[in-house]
Amino acid sequence: MQTFKFSRLILFVISTLLIISCSEDEVNYPNTTNKVSFVNQSQTITQEMEAISIPLKLELKAVTNGQITIELAGNAVYGNDFTTIPEAVNNKLDFQLLKNTQDTSFVVLRKNSLSAEKLITLKLSSATEGFTLGTRNNTEVKLTAQTTVINKLNFNSSIGSVSESNSEGIEIGLNTTSMVSDGSFARVKLTLPEGIVYGTHFYTVPAAVLNVIPLEFEQNSQSTSIKLIPIDDNKVLGNYLIGFELFEAVGGIEIGTNNAFTATILENDNTTSIINTIAQLRSKFNDNQNNWYLPEDYLIEGVITSNGNTADNKSVYIQDETGGILIRFSTPNIFNLGDRVRLNLRSATGTSINGQKAINQVNLNGFAKYSENVFVEAETITMAQFRSGNYEGKKVKIENVYFMNADNKETFYGSKIIRFEADMAAVLTYATADFSHIVLPQGTLSITGIAGDWGTLLPQKYSHDISF
Repeated sequence: MQTFKFSRLILFVISTLLIISCSEDEVNYPNTTNKVSFVNQSQTITQEMEAISIPLKLELKAVTNGQITIELAGNAVYGNDFTTIPEAVNNKLDFQLLKNTQDTSFVVLRKNSLSAEKLITLKLSSATEGFTLGTRNNTEVKLTAQTTVINKLNFNSSIGSVSESNSEGIEIGLNTTSMVSDGSFARVKLTLPEGIVYGTHFYTVPAAVLNVIPLEFEQNSQSTSIKLIPIDDNKVLGNYLIGFELFEAVGGIEIGTNNAFTATILENDNTTSIINTIAQLRSKFNDNQNNWYLPEDYLIEGVITSNGNTADNKSVYIQDETGGILIRFSTPNIFNLGDRVRLNLRSATGTSINGQKAINQVNLNGFAKYSENVFVEAETITMAQFRSGNYEGKKVKIENVYFMNADNKETFYGSKIIRFEADMAAVLTYATADFSHIVLPQGTLSITGIAGDWGTLLPQKYSHDISF
């Protein structure tokens, strides 16, 4: 395109001179000298331009042919940085002035890219008979330097958000100011809040290694992206922020000013529904006979107090400030001792399991976890209180008792009798309990457990629940 424009420029200059020189003007000027001047004080050839025309103007239309000499100076080197049409010799350009012309010009061509700006100064130095130097006999031409293009890499935006339930995630775009070369890459550092773990709560594409994401560019591309995908963990952690920061760029690219992005993961496990107490749930057994059904959403919250010493792997005990109850899921239990959770009992059934009030066929899909390793303090009660049945489903502690069959051979497995004075009760241990094989201790001790199956005491963790 530049060559085409330049060719048109040369053709225009030559054609103009030929047409004007061939035209006869009937006006006869008196015999006087004709002043020749530069039209412009200065002109510029930018790096995008190939050439410019330097115009000269005669005071009057020429009545005869002539010549003017232009001296070239400055720090631009003729033949290396620029040339002219007509060609200069020894930095002098002899330019023909044609009869019947008043406006004329010559061409300065730029040759090479420059790392620094250079200057050409042009001076009208002498003219042949009939012509003389005008008032503006100096001009200059600036040759601008090649601009260094810095290829900046930036995030398209600085903030974004995505719901924890959105399995598609959010795309975080990055752009360069110009196309990249082959082998260009960058690295992005992740900043995570305490308790948030890559691979547990979210992941990225490309994958992060030690919380650093490598970014590679295809040749001649100007964009790339990171995909942030939350993991729906059913934990109520609240909204949290993940920071992305560009900290390295290689291959002709530099990190721009918009070098950081903050993503907000929006919690989806919050609820505005009513949370029912376990005491309220247990009261429903008074209003319904035999098995009864929960057709609508019914939420409870509490801490898991069991640790494997239950009738099967689908059963857990949960307790809040008002009481405790046996929950039996439709699938194996996924909770641990000390998990504080919310359960939705929709479509579950209230029934009696192993001689106690229980909620059966609870669906795990509707749960949320608030925290882990929450300690529930056992309520210390007497043997008589325990046998009353008023503490069913709760974690309790009975002091100053002893195992009647402790003989250094009997283990916890099965139903074992404890006694305090004349009162007795049974301690029940299933084979699934990790202490079922331990030999019954002798002597007076305290036992903590859940008032559960068939009115027995169910210890859950030997190191916590058996004390001397």
